[in-house]
Amino acid sequence: MRIFVFLARRLIFAIILMLGVSAAIFFLVNAIGNPIELMMAETPGMTGEVIERMKAYYGLDHPPFTRYLLWLGRLLHLDFGTSIVYNQPVGSLIVTWGWETLKIQLPAILIALAIAIVFGVTAARRQHSRSDFAVMGTALLGQSLPAFFLGILLIFVFSYTLDWLPSYGAYATRNPLWGSPVLDALWHMILPVAMLTFFNTATLTLLMRSNMVDVLKSDFIAAMRASGIPERRVIYVHALRAAFIPMLTYLGLLIGLMLGTAPVTESVFTWPGLGYLYISAIHQLDYPVIMGASAVIAFMLICTTLLTDVIYVLIDPRISLE
Repeated sequence: MRIFVFLARRLIFAIILMLGVSAAIFFLVNAIGNPIELMMAETPGMTGEVIERMKAYYGLDHPPFTRYLLWLGRLLHLDFGTSIVYNQPVGSLIVTWGWETLKIQLPAILIALAIAIVFGVTAARRQHSRSDFAVMGTALLGQSLPAFFLGILLIFVFSYTLDWLPSYGAYATRNPLWGSPVLDALWHMILPVAMLTFFNTATLTLLMRSNMVDVLKSDFIAAMRASGIPERRVIYVHALRAAFIPMLTYLGLLIGLMLGTAPVTESVFTWPGLGYLYISAIHQLDYPVIMGASAVIAFMLICTTLLTDVIYVLIDPRISLE
C-alpha cells in the first residue's frame, strides 16, 4: 500500500512540475515577440490579408493566457501545432528528427556504461596504483575537454587527414557504403557515437570508481570475504550491484537529457537530429517547433526522474518511502 501512495505522490508532483515547465516554456518563448511580425520584416511583400490569416491560424489573435490554454489543450492531445518554416506537423518532425538523435545517443550511453563498469571497478580494486591514476587522469581529461573541440579533432584526424570516415550527415547523398543503406548509416554514426561515448564514459567511470571504493570498504563486503565467498563473486556480483545503485540517478538524468544535450554534437557533425532541428528553429524563430521540442525534452526529463525514483525504491529497500 505504501508503494502506491509513494507512486501517487510522485505522479502528482510530476504533473504539477510539467504544468509549471510548460507555462515557463510558452511565456518565455512568446516573450521574444510575434513571429509573424518578425517574418514581415524579412518578407515585406506579405499582404495584410495573408498576415491576418497567419495570425488566426497560429492563434496569435488571442491574448497570451488564452493562447497558452489553447496550446496546453492541444499538447495534452499530442498536437504540437504546425511548423512555420517546414509547414508540417511539429509532432511528426519531432518523431522523425528525434529518432536520428536516439540513434547516436542510446548506443553511446550503453557503450559508455559498459566501459565505465570495467575501468571503474578496475581502478577501485587497485586504488592508488598506476592503473588507477591512468583511469582517473583520462576521465578528468574527458570532463575538461569542450565537446566541440573533441568533435572537430575527430573530424580532422579521421575525416580530413586519414579520410576513413564521413565528417557530416547521417547518410550518403549518392552512393551508400558497399551499396547497403544499413552499413552506410552505421558508418556515419561512428564519429558522433565516439564523441558522445568519450564524454559519457568520463563521468560514469568517475562515479563507478568512487562508489566502488566506498562499497569495498563496507562491512558487508568484509563479511563476505571472511565467509569464503570467491573474490570475483564478491566484486562483480555483490559489490558491483551495491555500487551501481547510486549511478541510477545520473543515468536517469543522462537518458532524460539525451534530446537536450544533442545540439552540440549534431551541430559539429551536421547530424539531422532533434538538436539540429532545435537550433535551426531558434535561428528561424519557428515558435511551434521551439515550444514542442522544449516540452518533449522537459517531459522526458521528468518521466525519467520519476522512473528513477521508482526503481530506487524497488531495488533498494533501505530507501524510505516517506
